[in-house]
Amino acid sequence: MPEHLTASLLIALIGGVVDLDSTATWQFMISQPIVAAPLTGLFLGNMFGEAAAGLKLGLMVGTILQLIWIEQLPLGMNVPPDAALASVLSVALGFIAGHGYESYSEREVCYTIALLLAVALGLLGRSLDMFVRRLNTGIDAWVSQKVESNQLWAIAFGHTLGGMFTFTKAFIFCFLVVWLGVEPLRYFTSTLSFKHASGFIVVQGLLPAVGFSVLASMCIKDRREMRLFIGAIIVFTLLPAKIWLGIGAALLVLYRYGWRSAAK
Repeated sequence: MPEHLTASLLIALIGGVVDLDSTATWQFMISQPIVAAPLTGLFLGNMFGEAAAGLKLGLMVGTILQLIWIEQLPLGMNVPPDAALASVLSVALGFIAGHGYESYSEREVCYTIALLLAVALGLLGRSLDMFVRRLNTGIDAWVSQKVESNQLWAIAFGHTLGGMFTFTKAFIFCFLVVWLGVEPLRYFTSTLSFKHASGFIVVQGLLPAVGFSVLASMCIKDRREMRLFIGAIIVFTLLPAKIWLGIGAALLVLYRYGWRSAAK
C-alpha cells in the first residue's frame, strides 16, 4: 500500500507539471506524448527498480499516442483531447498493474489495456480542461477590472491563480486514476484466459498501424499520392529485404557512375 500511494503521488506530480506545459506556462514541449510517456516510464521504472522496462513502455505508448493525436492541436477555440495526461496515465496504469505479474503475457495485457484506456482518459481530460478554461475566463474578467483600476498586481496574481488551477486539476485527476484504477486493471487481467491474453497482445501489435494511418492521412493529399503510397507498401511487403538491398546498391552505383557521366 505505501508503494502504491507513493507511485500515485509521483504520477500526480508528473501529471501536474506536464499539464502546465501544455498551454498554461513555459511550453517546453515536455507535454508531447513522445516526451511525457518515456519520462513517466523512466521515473516509475527507477522507483520499482526496472528502469529499462519503464522506458521501453513509455517509448511505445508515447510513439503510438503521438501519431494518433498528431493532428489535434490547441489552436484558437479548439480543445483537443488531453494527450499529455493520457500518455502519463497510460504508462502509469500499465506499468504499475503489470509490475505485480511475472509472466510476459499478463504484463503485456496490462500495457495494452492501459493504452486503449488512453483514448477515454484523453477525452475526460479534455472535459476537465474546458472546465478550467471557464474558470480562467472568469479570472481574466476579474484581472481586467483590476487593471482598469490601476491595480497592476492583479496581472501576476491572475497568471499564478490560473496556473494553480491547471496544476491542481491534473494532480487530482492523475492521483485518483492511478490510486483507483490499478487494482481493477489487475483484476480484469487475472480473469483472462491465455487465448484472450494473446488476443490483447495481437491488438498491441496492430496499434502502431493506426498511428501511421493517421500520419499518412496528414501527408497524402490527392489520389495519385495515395496510389503511390499503397503501391510502395505492397511492394515493400512482398519483396524480401535482400532484394531491396540489391536494388539500393544498384541505384547507388548507377547514380555514382552513370548519371554523373551523363551530366558531364
